[in-house]
Amino acid sequence: LVVAAEKKGYDLQAGGDPDPFFGYYFRILEAQGKHANGGAYEYVVNGKMIGGFALIAYPANYGVSGVMTFMVNHDEVVYQKDLGEQTEKIANEINLFDPDETWDKVEPAATAFWNQ
Repeated sequence: LVVAAEKKGYDLQAGGDPDPFFGYYFRILEAQGKHANGGAYEYVVNGKMIGGFALIAYPANYGVSGVMTFMVNHDEVVYQKDLGEQTEKIANEINLFDPDETWDKVEPAATAFWNQ
């Protein structure tokens, strides 16, 4: 993603406000909660992210650049949820990869076609 963003002209300098990438903000989550496969645990051990990883992506402008918020971790399952008009506030309060029953699994495009 970083290389792709750089090729598209996005500023990669540290600090300052984040720039949306194709209409979405992305953030790293450093732990997972009890609803995640394997239960709750930290991904960061002794200052290194060796226990896994997770990302959250949410629309920079709800209803314009997107509606759904997405989460994925090292298990490669993508989840989505419509957080509504307060998406930015709610997404910024999410600190764990913890997709409970209110999050929907996203079907991979390749398998979705064959499962019709």
